[in-house]
Amino acid sequence: MTKRQRKQPSSSEISPTAIGALLAGEQVSFDDDVAAPKASDEELNSRYAKGEIRIVTEQARYPLAGILQMLRETLPDETGRAELRYQLDPEYQRRHRWSAERKSRLIESFLLNVPVPPVFLYERDLARFEVMDGRQRLTALSDFYADRFALTGLQYWSDLDGRCYSQLPSKVRDGIDRRYISSIILLKETAENEAHAAMLKKMVFERLNSGGVKLGSQETRNAVYNGPLNKLCLQLSELASFRRMWGIPLEPATEERNSDEEVDDALDEATASGMRMFEKMEDVELVLRFFAYRQIGEFKAGLNKISEFLDRFIVRGNRFAPSLLADYRTMFESTIGFLWDALGNDAFTLLDLGRRRATKIVYDPLMYVANSPDVVPHRTKLIAHKDVLRAELQTMYQANAELFSGRRTNFVDTQQRNRCMSVAFAAAIAKTPSA
Repeated sequence: MTKRQRKQPSSSEISPTAIGALLAGEQVSFDDDVAAPKASDEELNSRYAKGEIRIVTEQARYPLAGILQMLRETLPDETGRAELRYQLDPEYQRRHRWSAERKSRLIESFLLNVPVPPVFLYERDLARFEVMDGRQRLTALSDFYADRFALTGLQYWSDLDGRCYSQLPSKVRDGIDRRYISSIILLKETAENEAHAAMLKKMVFERLNSGGVKLGSQETRNAVYNGPLNKLCLQLSELASFRRMWGIPLEPATEERNSDEEVDDALDEATASGMRMFEKMEDVELVLRFFAYRQIGEFKAGLNKISEFLDRFIVRGNRFAPSLLADYRTMFESTIGFLWDALGNDAFTLLDLGRRRATKIVYDPLMYVANSPDVVPHRTKLIAHKDVLRAELQTMYQANAELFSGRRTNFVDTQQRNRCMSVAFAAAIAKTPSA
């Protein structure tokens, strides 16, 4: 029997404990809603008249000279502690920051009185706002008025290159001070409840960004589902060993680049790929995938609708108890630590010298099984005999090349990869003496 003909493991060959029980309060329902029949014209007219899914907004204009003070303004929260009236959380939108030249072009637009798109705010509570779209513009204006950068690369006002705001000629300063930036505010009364608010924010955010550079799924998720679980995923994505496994620099530069070509010219292919992952927040999504994948058996679409799967999971996950999130942290850190010690940089690859690139099709089942009750007690001896584990995994990948090619993503294939991975670990455990 050739490796290609090697018998596929059946579910009866896998210990029931390989999957493992979920933690208390972790279960998420992925039952699909029953498709509703098409509404009649009368029903549609009634729904429209009631204002279903209708955005309530108002407009405002902010003088540029007051932006710096505006973004520093605080109000007491429910506990009496000061909180910012306008939230510009660093993780709220994209990770990359505008370069000084990009900021300068914005300032030049105001100098020329060129129309600048409005910023969009979400009223999270009465007179308290989140910046949904326009964080980079507001940050650039704030930095400019705080003298944090000098103008550079100006096209029509190049004589001002090298000058900060305080160094501008008086008339030029006065001119820019009288400009305004407009805003559109999505009011709190738009949403009936927290779930409705999240749905509307996601819809508005995706449509606002549909005309520019396409946002990654996790960038959008950060903007509309930011909460305790999302923050945990952000923190865990910074683990040095995890970043090394995916080729992400330990201290990624976040200044905006003009194109992917510039990345490729400056960096080797692996590092360029890692940088793109970082900028699109794919590393944060990978952490979330680990937690959500524990319940992949309940999502019959498999990986075919992975974004929907992760969206539905994080909505519920952001409401998990702090104790559960603490268990999640330990679970992820220990699993990454084990795989780093056992397989190193190659952990999420097919362990083939010709294919050294980390892949999600390996990451999902490997992390899943490495964290299973059948494997966790044997981690020490598997590390001590890492060559045995590596050999079993290599054999398994070769025997199931098509299954791990990345082209098969339905539910059955997902479960089959989990079983193959479990069998490989079981074989390695059986061949290694106790530590």
